[in-house]
Amino acid sequence: MTTCPACGHVGHHDGPAHACMSPSPACWARYGEVLAREYSHPGYWQARRLLTDAYCGQHSIGSDRRARQSLWIHMAALMLHFEDSVPEAQIVAFLRRAARSGHEFPPLAMPAASLGVTIDAIHAATDPGSHAQAVTDYAHAVLAAWEPHPPAFRGLIDEIAQ
Repeated sequence: MTTCPACGHVGHHDGPAHACMSPSPACWARYGEVLAREYSHPGYWQARRLLTDAYCGQHSIGSDRRARQSLWIHMAALMLHFEDSVPEAQIVAFLRRAARSGHEFPPLAMPAASLGVTIDAIHAATDPGSHAQAVTDYAHAVLAAWEPHPPAFRGLIDEIAQ
């Protein structure tokens, strides 16, 4: 059994984990199972972008520049979604611009509140409606867990908007 250092998910899996993010192999496998459901059933597809932003934002806690960039841009995307009600197409455009921006993406300390916010409820969802609600709840919890850092993410949003 392993515990994910980013969310606290406990599970057993001997496979790989992401190369620059920080999930445990078991957590990465669980995320892959949820993605497989989203890609194989059109009713689950609508939650894909929000799930990706929440999972990648939460699990990008390493010192690798790619991990820091992932944390910053995905957390900013969650802010755009929940706080600014920006449409998905504009969020995707923001993600592209942010990734190419040359922003420094300095390291940020992972808040302890991030532990215990897992994708287990999403994995357990039995229909598209409960899946979408579980993804929304998860994404809200991830954004709330990173509450100490919104000015940094808002600064990135403002920088990219110029």
